[in-house]
Amino acid sequence: MSMIGAVLERPDAARVIGPAAHTVRNMNDDIGLPLTVMRYERWLNPPETLAAVLLLPFRTLALALSPRYPKVLVLEFGTHSEGHLHWLVKVARPDIGVVTTIGPAHLDTLKTIAGVVHEKGAVVQAVPAAGLVVLGADHEHVADLEALAKCRVIKLPGRGVELAREIARAVGLHLGVSTQTIEAALASHRPEKGRLNLLQLGDLTVIDDHVNANPLSMRLALDTLNELARPGQRRVAMMGAMLELGEETVRYHEQLGAFARQRADVVIGVGELARQFQPDRWFASSPECADHVEEFLLPGDFLLVKGSSSIQMNLIVDRLRTRSDAGSPPGSPG
Repeated sequence: MSMIGAVLERPDAARVIGPAAHTVRNMNDDIGLPLTVMRYERWLNPPETLAAVLLLPFRTLALALSPRYPKVLVLEFGTHSEGHLHWLVKVARPDIGVVTTIGPAHLDTLKTIAGVVHEKGAVVQAVPAAGLVVLGADHEHVADLEALAKCRVIKLPGRGVELAREIARAVGLHLGVSTQTIEAALASHRPEKGRLNLLQLGDLTVIDDHVNANPLSMRLALDTLNELARPGQRRVAMMGAMLELGEETVRYHEQLGAFARQRADVVIGVGELARQFQPDRWFASSPECADHVEEFLLPGDFLLVKGSSSIQMNLIVDRLRTRSDAGSPPGSPG
């Protein structure tokens, strides 16, 4: 069995490989990762967790003997504190390690970008000499990560979906999957819900990217909005606050607000920190924004909806979807 430890768009790699299982429902921490390895596909409540612990030896034996246990696991390794990834790679040592990029994320606990490099470097260090490390090449810390590897390293340019597809190709080829099979799998790929999903909701075009946010992913989403909007189409960036950015939180929000002005015609901020975007309109919460969304949208608008998960920007997408299903155009009363 091969394990792929990654910070990437997991279904791309899993789809290319074929008989593979992958992390679902953000089960990427010290509880979710072992559950995934033990083939639980959802979070367990406390009584279920106790039962799982008691039955662990029997389940382990059954899975070891089962011909249906996947040949490949594509695992997402998440972190929330210093040293967390270094522990997770001991729980499930990857045969292939993937790091897409390095940027400001989890700085409330990792403190510095150097801390992020050290933490994500655990995935690279854990891959054995016979394995493979795949690195996104469009950041300034590629050499730092490459220096940690004991095996062959492939560096790939690109961002977002483009990079995820190139990573899937590299992983598939390393595992002996034919090019024809890889391309057929990628052609049938659909993005995960809430990750750069392009929706047509009545007269509105919406990029639903509500799952999470940091400065790098926000810039990618804003670039996508700018690139996909037609000439003359009004670009509306509905941006939730970014969390876990540590002492430089305000600066990161200010910088992103200036960047958003270059990519969008209207900027909407949601959440207390989103005031630092200097938005055209600001709302304290996603429910409040959803209640007033008809007031600032026009037919034909192209929207981006993105923010940290806890800001619940999905509620705004849900409201837009409900109004579209009801046939209410933007600007009409609720």
